[in-house]
Amino acid sequence: MSTQRGNASRTRAQKHKNRHVFKNDLHDKTPLQKRLNTLHISEVCQHCKGVIEWKIKYKKYKPLSQPKTCTKCSQKKIRKAYHVLCRECALEARVCAKCLKSAEEVEIEPPQPTPEEELKLKVEMERLIKSFPERKRRAFLRYMDKGKKEKESLEGEGEENGEKGGENSENAVEGDEANVEKAKPKTRVPHTRDELLLKIEQLKLKDDEDDDYDDFDSDDEDFDDEDCSEEEDFSDE
Repeated sequence: MSTQRGNASRTRAQKHKNRHVFKNDLHDKTPLQKRLNTLHISEVCQHCKGVIEWKIKYKKYKPLSQPKTCTKCSQKKIRKAYHVLCRECALEARVCAKCLKSAEEVEIEPPQPTPEEELKLKVEMERLIKSFPERKRRAFLRYMDKGKKEKESLEGEGEENGEKGGENSENAVEGDEANVEKAKPKTRVPHTRDELLLKIEQLKLKDDEDDDYDDFDSDDEDFDDEDCSEEEDFSDE
């Protein structure tokens, strides 16, 4: 940026760029780093989630060595770094566990279910799909077990920088994107209860459509049978 008074904007791209993306596990193959790279960040808003993901990506994340005291219930229940509320208090108050913003103001990442909640949800879903045909029941169970891909909030950083630069910067960004895909593993998270219920409704609607088609086919068959019987009567005459 120029030192000219009042010049607060710049049109050109940055002069120096890294040709290779930073890899946080290039020289660190410890189980802790692998666990951090696959960590599911939840109970926080999208902004705080992006901040924590940035800290993990560039090795600035400092995990807790012991449980932290919750600012609301004053109990040592916090096991995630940078959180000020425990899981129960954050869910009860419906606020971000880091910046304390309300769910009405910002979108909060839903928490991962506990083993007890997963078992309860699985029993409920099995009861709802009990009347389904075997094929659709297996399809729903595969959908439930597979989960969904976690949203990547930091994607596209290299693309924005590459649009401002020349051909050299574009080639560098392409190499960085390829390295990012190799460096960051694709994590999957379980589907929420609302998503599973929506999938059940879709399967029900599909089942109803199949039944309608079957009824239509049966009507056509009856009509064809009547035509055949009339033709036989004419031939006898």
